[in-house]
Amino acid sequence: MAREVDNHLASAAIYPIDVNYTIALKSIDGIHDDYRNKSFKLMQWSPKQNSSDFPMDYVSPTDLLIVKDSYELWSLDLESHLQYMVDVVVNKGFLMAIFRKITFTPNNPKVDQIIEIKSDCKQWFDKLKQKLEDNMSEDTIADNVWLIANDGDSNGVVGLVNCLRLEPGGDRIRCIFDCNHLFNQIDFNSKPFSQILSNDLAINVLRNGQLGTYRHLTLPKNYDKTLSNEYYLNIGQNRDISSLQWFDKRNMSDKIEGYNLDNKPVKYVKCNIYSSGINFRDVMFATGRITSGPLSLIIDCLIGFEFAGRLKETGERVCGFDMSRCFASSINAMNTMVSKIPNNWSMDDAVTILSTYSTVWYGLIERAILRQNEKVLIHSAAGGVGQAAVNICKYYNCDIFVTVGTEDKKKFLMNEYNIPENRIFSSRDIQFKYKIKSLTDGKGVDIVLNSLTGDKLEASYECVADCGRFVEIGKYDLQMNKQLGMFAFLRDISFIGVSVDQKLFLSEGYIQKWWQWMHENSNNGMIKPINRTVYKAEDVEKAFRYMTTGKHIGKIVIRIRDEEPKDTKVFNPSAVLSSTVKTYFDSNKSYIITGGLGGFGLELAHWMIALGARNLVLTSRYGVKSDYQKFVFKRIESLSDRFKTFGTNITVWTKSTESLENTKLLLKEANNLAPIAGIFHLSVVINDCLYSNHNIDEYIETIDSKTKTFVNLDQITRELAIDLDYFVVFSSVSCGKGNAGQSNYGFANSVCERICESRRRDGLHGLAIQWGPIGDVGVLADTDIVSPLAGIVKQRINSCLDILDKLLQTKHSIVSCIVRAKRQTQSGSRESRIVAQIWQALGIDPKTTPDHLTLGEIGMESMFAVELQQGLERDYDIKVSLNDIKNVTIRMVKEFEAGKTSELKLFTEELRDCRSKLSKIKFLIPTESYTRLNGAKTGRPIYFLPPLEGIFSSLEALAAMIDRPVIGLNWTKHLEKMSLKELSVYYTNLLKTLHPKGDYDIFGHFYGALIAINMLKKAPIGKAVIIDMLSEIKMDEEVMTDEYIMELIIAFIAKDLPLVVRDKLKRDCNLKPDVKSKLVKISDELKEFVGKSLVSRDLEEILLNSHQRVKLFSNYRINLKNKFSKLKVNIGKKYLEMSGKLLIIKPSKTSNVDEINLDEIEKIKNAYFLPEKGLEGKLNFQTVDSTHGEREFSQTFDKIAESINAFLAK
Repeated sequence: MAREVDNHLASAAIYPIDVNYTIALKSIDGIHDDYRNKSFKLMQWSPKQNSSDFPMDYVSPTDLLIVKDSYELWSLDLESHLQYMVDVVVNKGFLMAIFRKITFTPNNPKVDQIIEIKSDCKQWFDKLKQKLEDNMSEDTIADNVWLIANDGDSNGVVGLVNCLRLEPGGDRIRCIFDCNHLFNQIDFNSKPFSQILSNDLAINVLRNGQLGTYRHLTLPKNYDKTLSNEYYLNIGQNRDISSLQWFDKRNMSDKIEGYNLDNKPVKYVKCNIYSSGINFRDVMFATGRITSGPLSLIIDCLIGFEFAGRLKETGERVCGFDMSRCFASSINAMNTMVSKIPNNWSMDDAVTILSTYSTVWYGLIERAILRQNEKVLIHSAAGGVGQAAVNICKYYNCDIFVTVGTEDKKKFLMNEYNIPENRIFSSRDIQFKYKIKSLTDGKGVDIVLNSLTGDKLEASYECVADCGRFVEIGKYDLQMNKQLGMFAFLRDISFIGVSVDQKLFLSEGYIQKWWQWMHENSNNGMIKPINRTVYKAEDVEKAFRYMTTGKHIGKIVIRIRDEEPKDTKVFNPSAVLSSTVKTYFDSNKSYIITGGLGGFGLELAHWMIALGARNLVLTSRYGVKSDYQKFVFKRIESLSDRFKTFGTNITVWTKSTESLENTKLLLKEANNLAPIAGIFHLSVVINDCLYSNHNIDEYIETIDSKTKTFVNLDQITRELAIDLDYFVVFSSVSCGKGNAGQSNYGFANSVCERICESRRRDGLHGLAIQWGPIGDVGVLADTDIVSPLAGIVKQRINSCLDILDKLLQTKHSIVSCIVRAKRQTQSGSRESRIVAQIWQALGIDPKTTPDHLTLGEIGMESMFAVELQQGLERDYDIKVSLNDIKNVTIRMVKEFEAGKTSELKLFTEELRDCRSKLSKIKFLIPTESYTRLNGAKTGRPIYFLPPLEGIFSSLEALAAMIDRPVIGLNWTKHLEKMSLKELSVYYTNLLKTLHPKGDYDIFGHFYGALIAINMLKKAPIGKAVIIDMLSEIKMDEEVMTDEYIMELIIAFIAKDLPLVVRDKLKRDCNLKPDVKSKLVKISDELKEFVGKSLVSRDLEEILLNSHQRVKLFSNYRINLKNKFSKLKVNIGKKYLEMSGKLLIIKPSKTSNVDEINLDEIEKIKNAYFLPEKGLEGKLNFQTVDSTHGEREFSQTFDKIAESINAFLAK
């Protein structure tokens, strides 16, 4: 049990879980070394010997206690034992499996936290989306969102909740599913709702007045076993004797007529089998020594060739052959292959004669043309065929030479058949060759009946006399394509390969010839029953193993039932045995597969044909289109043409089955082929994405594609009282276990599962199979899912069909099938093992992957992101959103691997701070001409000109530090088409209105700085302050490129973003073909990063306007630069007329610079086209520290504000 728990924890985890196990055993002496070497702490504790009822000293507050029920504990008083464990819980506070500790007091949900989930998802889709977004955006733990479903027992809320709980914001979702609509109103203050509230389970189901929930329970190991007296023997998948098992054949329909492999019409008779004989061929198949060959493509059982029993209809004693499946309680045999048993034989006698004498008859008499007085070498003469050959050769008065494997067999032949000792040789070596040559004067024998292999076959070949015959009845060397020398054929030797089964079944008339020979010689001494060893049916494995020892003499017989003393129609029953369940389909009925042209659908159809189905209706919206579909249909058609017994009628239905009328037509079409026996619902339309990104149309499309057809099929088959053997829907593990991004698919499958439950309750067949990811075919065949992190791997389609064979016979309404990933033991630190799983999941080599790439850019799955998010928060207290996980870079992951977990934590905190800042910005184009930017009420105002982005959010922090009123002059929509000169005039006129007396102070930054310089020439400005950026901006003779402008815009708009996110934003923009799509990308990523708290109504327009302003600004500067040298004198005169003073603040990258140097002054003057003369006494320069970069002023606003306040106060 410890290993099973360990494997479950490992396979279900996102990364390896460090678990320390303590195993309490009554004795540790016999414990396996595996447990001693692993992290299992062993302790010796026995409730009978220890004074305490519980090993209290070994537990701690972090323990999970698992108690395995054992008879060793039965002597304890259960009540006191449980009480003792409760006391430990109370005293030490740890959790254990038996009790669930509630760590909070649940609050009654508010009305707005309750959402009714109806079958029509339009009624709740938007409201639920809003609640999930609210949960994602709140820093504190949100209140639970309660989903209430009470509109019927076919609601899909269970699958919906399972998926949503794995998505961002979904951890607070709870649901109540009132299947019977017993409660019109929900009152959380009364039972059962108060109990539901206190239990705090995600899914709560009320059915027939009982409260419960859904859980997956592992099927017992014998889930595929049933007690039956109708069965047949076959080999399991392992192809060894231990895999032999009886299969239930009650689902196999009885054939009345059909075709043989030569396409000749045949009739069948039902026989109750009493005895069956084991042949060496059966053992070779069972042990895997010979392959099944092409026969396995058309027959699923290859053992059991002969039987004896009674005709079910008349009770007549008969014996017969079939190609397989004769180890059985009954069989449908071709009437030509069955014959009456002679009166002087028992059924056991008959079954010892069939294959043995038919082989010798065909090999020696028909093919080798045995003649009187010939010399014959018979190998393995004590076996069944060997004794038959001895009897026939004695009848022909032949000189008989034999080989045997043991001394007992030698004595048996001497006593039973009077064969002289000097004619009996060992079959264990090749000495017989020399002795036979000596006894025959070097000539050899006329006929060799061979079943030996290898060098003994070659030695036997050399024993054949001139003009002799070598009869090979063995199969091994033939299948291995054993080579024989051709030289011996110069002596006119005949090599005869014997496969009597092929001859009897494929050559017309030969079976009748055999029956005639058998009856003619049943009383004359040629055919004598062979001694046998009889085993009961329940001991069949022992019988096969006994035959492999080579110790048996004669025939080994399996007795299915005892023979009655006289002819009767009242048959002795076969024993009731534990049999493996088995699915078969009725060739006289029809089956419907919706979505039958999909990958799984085509494989299912082919599998059903192999198991008997001959009438299929496959539905598909588009019909047969792909090359693979055409290939499959051509293959089935070719098989039908080659073998009429596989003749199959397939109809492809392309009409939609989502309407009731079309579903009725579909059933009518199927019924026209044959009465309907089964429906398999596979159709689906997949639209996967997180719930927050879904739109209602795609959401409904997936749900309707799965549910409408299934609902219609259920309704109509009930109305028409169609007795269905199978009513099956292929559901998904995403419904039962949940999968982020598939809430619509989960909801749809859950509806279908509830229908199956309803059918089972009504006594009808209904089965939902929750498949895991499937390889080879289907929607996931060509995708790389993050299987190790999900704990499961893709299941091969042949495995799915093998399991389906058994699941179709279960009595459960919902079953699940997944293949768990193998646990991988990894060394190293916890962090290194987590990172190793990340590299494996992403499929990358960290040594060759650039460090700056983010996990999102590489292509991380949402489900992986959710699990990693939960793991980091749980184990490292790193709280990070789903989108933030995708912003983690390869470099950060490597640092995490090195143990620097704090780096990742700091990054997530930086992201939260940035998101908080951006959420306070209102990306709205103002409609008013000005805005107050701070709360100061005294002093002369300073007017801020608009920055590049047109809104003042980037300057609000600076405004708050200025000690006088700050008024922002807004950039409204009507200014967009104005030139820079027109803008200067506009703001000058606006200031005349706001400050009629003139002598006002202004402030400009970047674009606003250029407007301020223009206004200084004419406007009555008292003082002007600008923050210089232009001197650092690249200015060529040509207009600035779009790429450079995009960098400027990102620098302003996204300046609060962490460098990692900003660099990713740049890379994403570079992938876009034009400016507009780049700006839309910036807008989309900002919205996604911040979430719904971002006020972003005009964000795209603000970005587009910013781009146009930079273009305008660039053109203006280029034009003015060309004229500047000629206009320097005039410009200087204009500045001489300026009455105000100008302060230019230069943010410096060097924190030690106190004064600006002359080179910097000259550079700034050129940037703003300031003259060399005319500004004496009016122009001031000042530097402030800006070690974070010249475009990032948030860290230096306090120094800038100090300079502005001092300048304005002079």
